[in-house]
Amino acid sequence: MLKKYAAALEKRGLDKCSSLILADVLECFPKAVTIKTLASKTGKTENYIVTKVKAMQKENIPVNIENGSKNHHVTTSMFEPVSWILKEKDNIEMALSDIDNIQLNGDPIINNKKKIVKRIYKEYLRDMNELIDRWYSLRLIQSLKEE
Repeated sequence: MLKKYAAALEKRGLDKCSSLILADVLECFPKAVTIKTLASKTGKTENYIVTKVKAMQKENIPVNIENGSKNHHVTTSMFEPVSWILKEKDNIEMALSDIDNIQLNGDPIINNKKKIVKRIYKEYLRDMNELIDRWYSLRLIQSLKEE
């Protein structure tokens, strides 16, 4: 199942190696996965895995490298999959802003299509905002962040 998750993450802008790292770490949650294990599973070097995890951290993906007595470990939280939903909301807002700036032209068919796309994005964003507000009011997201 998590390999499918890795494929979905890859489509969201992560490269294949990063998405496999996230899928493997989430699959082992709440246990940490050693850098050595991740290197073995991905066929990459340990230094490469560390570089990938640090790059994910720069993108605000909730993963951490912890120093162990023998090996470094990578951990995540159950908030990680939810973080993608929140990022998607931000992406929708940016796209809607761009769509709002598209000027209508003299072609009624094209103008109608532009209006339809704008309506779809507005309704999607409205519904997503309602859902996320509900999650915050129930403290669901906060409880995942507090792990």
